Amino acid sequence: MTTVRNVWGRLWRPWLALVLLVVMAACASGPKLVTHAFSFDGFNDKWARTVDLLAYSYGDQYRMVQRQAAEGDTLGAQHGVNGTIPLGDFLYVKWRIKASGDVLEQRVDLRNRLPRDMTDHELTFVIDGRQLYVFVVTPRRKKSFDEPPILKTWRSEFAHAYEIFPTLDKPQGQ
Repeated sequence: MTTVRNVWGRLWRPWLALVLLVVMAACASGPKLVTHAFSFDGFNDKWARTVDLLAYSYGDQYRMVQRQAAEGDTLGAQHGVNGTIPLGDFLYVKWRIKASGDVLEQRVDLRNRLPRDMTDHELTFVIDGRQLYVFVVTPRRKKSFDEPPILKTWRSEFAHAYEIFPTLDKPQGQ
């Protein structure tokens, strides 16, 4: 006579293996989490005087790096998130040029522009009139403030950085 105990004794291992397989598949299909930062600073990068930021989104999986201004409003010119966050596959920025009222937007596909390992790196952008620039700031600090290259982002004065949009200037080994 087969008892519940005997049936359970034969089935618990395959059942546990199936549950673990489903959990691992769910985790693997989710967004890649990496300890890095996303920030922008229109005051230090000197674009806040000439443009109004209307919207931005670094990927679409984390609400802390997405904002859109209400109709007729603007967003602040500074924001930063640092920690273990989803790696964004795109950057979207929408802005208005104050002098002309022209509204521009740019969506940058980041999938082939970011380094293989974004750990402890930072993604930032600068708006210069009609042009958006996107930079990766590395964790490597500079020895002096005038060590090249000095890019459009103020962060390049203190840390090694490189432009990934509109040009793609990846450092060696990336």
